[in-house]
Amino acid sequence: MPRLFAHRVGHYLLLVVVTVSVVFPFLGSTSLWDDDEGVNAECTREMREAGTWVVPTFNWELRTAKPVFLYWLMRASYAAFGESEWAARLPSALLTIGTVLLVYELGRRMFDATTGLLAGVITVTSLEVCKLAHAATPDATLLLFTVLYFLSFWVGTVNGGRSWFIPCGIASGFAFLTKGPVGLVLPSAVVFLWFGWHRQLWRLFDRRMIWGAVAWTLVAVPWYALVTAETKGEWLRTFFLKENLGRSAEPMENHRGPVVYYLLAVCVFFAPWSAFLYGTIRAAWAARFARGDDDAIRRGERSEPAPEHFLLLWVGVYFLAFSVVATKLPHYIAPAYPALALLTARFLVRWMRGEVAPARWVLPAGIAGVAVTGLSVGFGLLLAGGAIPLPVPTTNFRTFPGLELWAWIGGLPVAGAVAMAVFLWRGNRPAVVVSLAASTALFVGLFAAFPPRVVDEYKATKELVEKSGARVMDRDARVASLEFSQPSLTYYVGRKVDRLRLTAEVTEADRERHLIGLTATFLDRPEPSFLFLPEPLWRRLEPAVRRGVGWPPVEAAAKYDFTRHAVVVVVWNGR
Repeated sequence: MPRLFAHRVGHYLLLVVVTVSVVFPFLGSTSLWDDDEGVNAECTREMREAGTWVVPTFNWELRTAKPVFLYWLMRASYAAFGESEWAARLPSALLTIGTVLLVYELGRRMFDATTGLLAGVITVTSLEVCKLAHAATPDATLLLFTVLYFLSFWVGTVNGGRSWFIPCGIASGFAFLTKGPVGLVLPSAVVFLWFGWHRQLWRLFDRRMIWGAVAWTLVAVPWYALVTAETKGEWLRTFFLKENLGRSAEPMENHRGPVVYYLLAVCVFFAPWSAFLYGTIRAAWAARFARGDDDAIRRGERSEPAPEHFLLLWVGVYFLAFSVVATKLPHYIAPAYPALALLTARFLVRWMRGEVAPARWVLPAGIAGVAVTGLSVGFGLLLAGGAIPLPVPTTNFRTFPGLELWAWIGGLPVAGAVAMAVFLWRGNRPAVVVSLAASTALFVGLFAAFPPRVVDEYKATKELVEKSGARVMDRDARVASLEFSQPSLTYYVGRKVDRLRLTAEVTEADRERHLIGLTATFLDRPEPSFLFLPEPLWRRLEPAVRRGVGWPPVEAAAKYDFTRHAVVVVVWNGR
């Protein structure tokens, strides 16, 4: 290996190259993914158009789901590069580079440079982190500030140090500006339990805690105070009572799951590295107790407990917290992935060096798990592409012809597993780890770049707007949707989209008549009016609507949309 890659600068260069190769290809080639990307991109555009840095809106109505920091980052990207999907996703991609480098530094401080280097690669090549790096959502931003918090804490507490309060206050302040209480409560819970477990709670009673609180307040509180004042408390009430307490108590948008939801999620979204989680957790647990941390510290033989214990606590707090929350989504525990990456890297590096001896079946089972990951992805792409029919017919399964052409990507982990098996048989442990890292990086990078572009061909919103001419910017126009709710529609038409809905009082018997009335009333206007609705619904309403308007409506565009599993049409009043 070149001498350059034996030092920190070389490690940084290698990690940046890997991250850029995995994240940046075709970053802006797909249209916005609803719901979150569409809402966030449009919210940023509206704040920029309104000239405000304080009050977030979507479709010109107050948006209370998330705090403001992501919108600030995306607004800066829009200002530099123009409004586009690429610019909307750029902050997440850039911050992922920062996260990977911070993970490297944390691994280097806790263990050694090799472990930090591998942990950085594992972080960006885990499917969940890679997905978030491609998304115009706040999760990649939260991930960076979470790792920054724990790096600041670990570095600041070495040998009894007390310099962590202010850096952690700043990091958690920005995390609070990104996603709210989760950016403060959970990292603080890890620190509290860490000190409590090791009978060191006294370390929290330090005057520097006041300065940490001041730093947090200066970062987080001003915007919350301003948005509260400008919305007369509505944003704050809705955000904390509905978006936080409400999600904790009741599943929102039907996002529910069993207690083991996140264990299953990690098996899928930490793949293919999840194939080694059994050996990883077992080795970390053994390392924590084998060192006799608490007794050694009391005897003065060690100044700090084992890093493995800290990482296990980090993972455990996030798993436990979100497992008891009613609303469940895979990305909620994304802040635990860097800890899993560090633990996995530690296990593999120690095994490579012969410092840990797992059961004889652990590494072969992990290699088999990598192969199974590749086979599953290949089979899934063939199935989703329609090359393999479902054994049981169903109306809910959607196919994406073209995906089957990329099924060969699943062969990369299989090839990597074969190489790993050969090197394991020859006793070349470093080559086993290098084969795993290289094949995974290539697999995840290609999987993130190409299959989403095929799926994007079956999304209708952006193409419908372009073909129908619904983005009218030089005069007044009206846009509405009926039984087609896509947040990105507002972004692509560049104006408010009316949601035509029936009132709760309308009975099933009167449903059709009221839908006809809504459609005819909307189209019977003197200004250009565009209505987006599923084609089957339009075919039912069309005869009566044509009789009810003063001029014949025009079908300006039509395209299949997989979210509706139907063709969506744009009906224009011809004005």
